[in-house]
Amino acid sequence: MRTLATIGYTCLLASTMLLGGCLVSSAKATRIDGAYVQPNTVSKVKINHTTAQEVEELLGLPSTMSDNDDGSETWTWNWTKESGDAGAVFLIFAGEKVKVIHESVHIKFVDGIAVKKWRD
Repeated sequence: MRTLATIGYTCLLASTMLLGGCLVSSAKATRIDGAYVQPNTVSKVKINHTTAQEVEELLGLPSTMSDNDDGSETWTWNWTKESGDAGAVFLIFAGEKVKVIHESVHIKFVDGIAVKKWRD
């Protein structure tokens, strides 16, 4: 009986060595939540020229719209971008690295015309 167990362990060890590619895995993923605005889209907004209606057509509805004390209005698009790497080595180690970025685009309007834009 002891010989069968030894043969079994030897076969298991040999098969794991031959199938080494199956012992390591990794994955990458990105998730965006919120009102995401692509960088090249913001560049289409021309200061002192683009209207609020045109901005809405370009960027979609903002996350918030705020009235400012000076009579202007600021629209803000907020989103969170989460990207990560995950990996595992079979029965030995597993790990995950996640990076979370909170970003916003703001456009200030006076009389319905974009007068300032910024990203943070």
